Amino acid sequence: MSLVPFSTDHQPMPKSDFYLKRPLIAVLLVSAFTLPTLSAQAYDRIVAMSPDVADVIVALGNTSKIVGKDATNSNPALNKVPAVGMHRNITAESVLAVEPDLVLGSYMVQPVSVYQRLNGLNVKAVNVAPKEGVDYFASSIKAIGIYIGKKSQGATLANSWSKGMSPMKHTGKRYLLSYDGRIVAGKGTVGDELIRRAGGINAANVSGLKPMSREGWLAAKPDVIIIADHNRAVVGGVNKFSHRPEIAASAAGQSGGVHFWPADEFLRYSLDSPQVLKKLNATGK
Repeated sequence: MSLVPFSTDHQPMPKSDFYLKRPLIAVLLVSAFTLPTLSAQAYDRIVAMSPDVADVIVALGNTSKIVGKDATNSNPALNKVPAVGMHRNITAESVLAVEPDLVLGSYMVQPVSVYQRLNGLNVKAVNVAPKEGVDYFASSIKAIGIYIGKKSQGATLANSWSKGMSPMKHTGKRYLLSYDGRIVAGKGTVGDELIRRAGGINAANVSGLKPMSREGWLAAKPDVIIIADHNRAVVGGVNKFSHRPEIAASAAGQSGGVHFWPADEFLRYSLDSPQVLKKLNATGK
């Protein structure tokens, strides 16, 4: 799977006159602290527009009800489910093609206006996690459970996940989480939060997901560097990357601290995030 950085503050695409006539209340957003009040309606054809949502539905045992997923989804349980487009640029028309009665997604879905468009076309569409964050992800698990008729299971899974995200003992190790050996997860990113909760220090001197200069890499003095696995060939693998002057001068380059992990493990929250914390913590020992 190829994952590239994207902006979560992407502006909605201009709406046509048709959609401007639709009531604004058609936009359904579930906050991190408010769960939906639902009727007894059952949903049998669900589209998961973002991979984080799809994984939760699968974990809660409703895989058979998923009739559409986004093209980047790599969950093996959904191999035979048709893709309805990429979550970073998805259209209402592609979603409607699989005739869903419920569409769920998160902040990952762009343009965000697709939720309003679908609701305007009488297809229930809900953004269960309108923002990126630990509390929002936990709340989204509960919300998804309610929407698919697995309220108690959703609450149990969310509580277990939140417990697993508890901060670990401080190690003092310095980390750089990178997409491609250039772009790093700076302050305010998922990677930043994961590092801190794993007991480490984010060595990136930038905010957001941005490129960092060679001088920045040298000044960071990382003990651990983790790069998206699908970019292994791009940076030349551990050996070539470790011999870059700015890397060779660091503890990570000198003591085998360069690793390649799946991008989804550290560029977004997932059900595996508690295990990622443990992995991060272990690399710093």
